[in-house]
Amino acid sequence: MNVVIDLHGVKHENVEHILHSACVEHTTPFIVITGKSADMKRIVSDAVKLLGLTARDTIDNPGRLVIE
Repeated sequence: MNVVIDLHGVKHENVEHILHSACVEHTTPFIVITGKSADMKRIVSDAVKLLGLTARDTIDNPGRLVIE
């Protein structure tokens, strides 16, 4: 997993577009840094679900999701 998408400072309404672009440009799995915001994690999970992917928490860092 070499690709890391950092969403710190990104407005919630821009997340779906950013993730769609990332999924087009990169292969999965990749990391999305969400911070500890439950809202941001939910938004990311919902956005990747629309693309047929899943988001899961990482064991070592609660501020990251793995997109597969």
